[in-house]
Amino acid sequence: MIPLWTKNGERYAVTLLQVKDCHVLKYTPKEEYNGKTATLLVGGKNSSPFYKPECALEVFREAGVPPKQKTSIFKVSDNAIIKPGTPLYAAHFRPGQFVDVTAKTIGKGFQGVMKRWGFKGQPATHGQTKTHRRPGAISSTGAGKVFRGTKMPGKMGNIYRTSFALKVWRINTKHNIIYVNGSVPGYKNCLVKVRDTNIPTYRDCNKNPPFPTFFADGEEELPEDLYDQEVFQFTDPSVTYV
Repeated sequence: MIPLWTKNGERYAVTLLQVKDCHVLKYTPKEEYNGKTATLLVGGKNSSPFYKPECALEVFREAGVPPKQKTSIFKVSDNAIIKPGTPLYAAHFRPGQFVDVTAKTIGKGFQGVMKRWGFKGQPATHGQTKTHRRPGAISSTGAGKVFRGTKMPGKMGNIYRTSFALKVWRINTKHNIIYVNGSVPGYKNCLVKVRDTNIPTYRDCNKNPPFPTFFADGEEELPEDLYDQEVFQFTDPSVTYV
């Protein structure tokens, strides 16, 4: 994560996400998926073929790409289908649009209720003995059971979470880096899933990204860095006289 400033002086913390060795692997029509939407299977980050089953290697061979460490399914419309084997770049997105980022959170192991759920805990004195970080009573209805969903100690983290409607502030086309607003789930150097946001309010604000994707061998030549119109660039003057 690094800081980023806007033209009006506001400071934002942004997360750097690199699109590395990302290719489209397989297309599934909606008749074979769920009858509503078509899907694309996308893989990222090349890996060794020795730890992949033969059924997975067959998908990679058909697409003509190396084996991938992670694959994920994306729902697409019928007019946004991309041919298997097509590489995907950071320029698939554009500054100003909003994305949803999904990843597995950092595993914390077995934790108590104060760390896991933010409980206040018991008093430090006034007759308390060995119950300072305990949850206390869990029910007062006399039902004689523990209700489903009661907040109690247990394993924390290591589950998939999604950060919704994160704004794309900047894109580096040379190193395929996306600068998204705020923090995202997961540890450093983990694999994340980035897609167009599903929040209607922010989905309507998306800035005409390349459709269906950006092709590096196409006619469009992009600069090394793409910025949102609100981002302050340090090559510009910070003081103006009227």
